Amino acid sequence: MSYVFFWLASGWHVLLLLTSTLVDWTTGKKIHSSSNDKYRKRWLIGSLTVNLGLLATFKYLDFLIETWNLASLRFDGAPELDTFGLLLPVGISFYTFQTMSYTIDIYRKKHAPYERFIDFACYAAFFPQLVAGPIVRSQHFLEQITKPLSSTPYQFRLGLTLIIYGLAKKLIIADNVALHADTIFVEGAALNNIGLVWWGSLCFGIQIYCDFSAYTDIALGSAYLIGIELPENFKTPYAARSPQDFWRRWHISLSSWLRDYLYIPLGGSRGGSRVLVISLMGTMLLGGLWHGASWNFVLWGFMHGILLLCHRRLIKLSQIKKIFTIAPRTSVFIGWLVTQYFIFMTWLVFRVEDTSMMLRSLKTFVGYDAHWDIHEFYESLPDVKLMTMGLVLFFIIAHGFSGKLGGFKIWLSKQNSVAWGLICSLLITATFLLRPAETVEFIYFRF
Repeated sequence: MSYVFFWLASGWHVLLLLTSTLVDWTTGKKIHSSSNDKYRKRWLIGSLTVNLGLLATFKYLDFLIETWNLASLRFDGAPELDTFGLLLPVGISFYTFQTMSYTIDIYRKKHAPYERFIDFACYAAFFPQLVAGPIVRSQHFLEQITKPLSSTPYQFRLGLTLIIYGLAKKLIIADNVALHADTIFVEGAALNNIGLVWWGSLCFGIQIYCDFSAYTDIALGSAYLIGIELPENFKTPYAARSPQDFWRRWHISLSSWLRDYLYIPLGGSRGGSRVLVISLMGTMLLGGLWHGASWNFVLWGFMHGILLLCHRRLIKLSQIKKIFTIAPRTSVFIGWLVTQYFIFMTWLVFRVEDTSMMLRSLKTFVGYDAHWDIHEFYESLPDVKLMTMGLVLFFIIAHGFSGKLGGFKIWLSKQNSVAWGLICSLLITATFLLRPAETVEFIYFRF
């Protein structure tokens, strides 16, 4: 059924998923059955070559050709290459990383391969998280399917709650604030107005979080309905007090994957400052490129790498340690404020594809050659203003309470049947009434 789901979503690209599944299933068995390190390494390299080759071809080949054509303009006589116009297969970044982690873990002797092919195929193609994650480790999945699957009454209610909650978050908040972000960064309305750029950055930051975490909620909820628990992918990221803290809370399955399979193997923090810089910047650059075939994603990863390195250096300064000792609460608040300022600045690079608009937005964001005009700010926004501003305020308050008290969705699923049914019906009604006329696909469907 997962393959039927993927075929309906992506057509013949289902063959790419089948190829990755067959290659990694075979590789896992071959690596586990041999004690010859050279033989095991050859199989691992072969598996990585196939997986990364498919990913590079269908996601990055046209990007590389376009980059070559752009660079070749500087050289006389350089040939211009035609792009292939390849369509991005749905979920290829997610299932590629997922199946790669399986073979790497077997190579590292962390666990044995799956005994049955159909179990591994279900792991690789599991429909709720196939399109946009979270990226699930093979042992986490295997532990749950070794016994007959069944959903308890609480799991079933929690699953429905997560699906309803995710739909409301996507259609009410994400799609409404997207109208403001698109007006500012697509149409380029008064990008030298600092209030407008800050507002657009705030709206997009809320949009991408509510959009992506909403899909995760729906994926987790769908899995709960059949008795499988997937890992959480977000933990109130806008409550982060440092860049490092942000990546412990944002897209947790990807950040932990990059840490375990890229950052640590490159040397991590064990080989001195030079190795640390190379490992961290290499990880963040590749993490940025993972998000899409565009240089603005590479720049986004580079900026996050710089933020992480600066944070590591600053927290070692004796003056900073002294300030945190003297005024811990004030220091924590300042840390949160500075962190979120730079996080939302990086969202500009993530969102604005046009280079000139991006540079203009960044200058304005830091106050360079910028002005503040409240009338221009108000007139530049789309017709639905007050409701969207109310939703932004509601999100900020709710996000803060969620970080302190725990998630509303978990609390709701534990209420008695009457309270649960009433609140869920209100969420469904609000979703129909408050969703915008034009909705957009989930942002991470493109990655």
